[in-house]
Amino acid sequence: MHYYHDHKIKTSEQVYKPAEDSLLLADNQLVEEGDTVLDMGTGTGLQAIIASDTASCVLAVDVNPLALKLAEENAGLNKAGNIEFRESNLFRNIKKKEKFNLILFNPPYLPVTGKNMLEKAWCGGVGGREVIDEFIREFKAYLEPRGGMQLVVSSLNNPGEVVEELRKLGLGVEITAEKKIAFEKLLLLSCFMHRNK
Repeated sequence: MHYYHDHKIKTSEQVYKPAEDSLLLADNQLVEEGDTVLDMGTGTGLQAIIASDTASCVLAVDVNPLALKLAEENAGLNKAGNIEFRESNLFRNIKKKEKFNLILFNPPYLPVTGKNMLEKAWCGGVGGREVIDEFIREFKAYLEPRGGMQLVVSSLNNPGEVVEELRKLGLGVEITAEKKIAFEKLLLLSCFMHRNK
């Protein structure tokens, strides 16, 4: 069992457990009252459950069906009844008409290739950017006109390039939090349609 403030999160050997990157996002979510939120790659459901305290509704998606089962169990444990769970590899199972005020994503970002479902939770492929780059190409189409996105990246991913890609989309980008761990620095990028920094 993992505890985050007053939330209880069951863990499993087959699902990515909350770690420093998860807590960086959890501690700095920019969910506003009444928001519709998409939690991409929900894992144990931690981000979705925290977001659900403030949001009107949350869609939590993951490519791993075992993660979704665990996340749904954790939502029940925390009496979070405004979360929908859906199996999806990035946006493949999300309809074009579905729009969100905020998208949260703690992606696979390590520059290695994963073989099984658990490893895919942290293996970001060449340069650690394969999943991140695909996400960046797609996410803007799912935002409300004044919507935003929060993305965890690592100093291993050339975050300056990631910021430039986001700015090319016409988004204001801020580093809203960072954390130094053993061999890298984790950064939380927050991007909004109505900010231009």
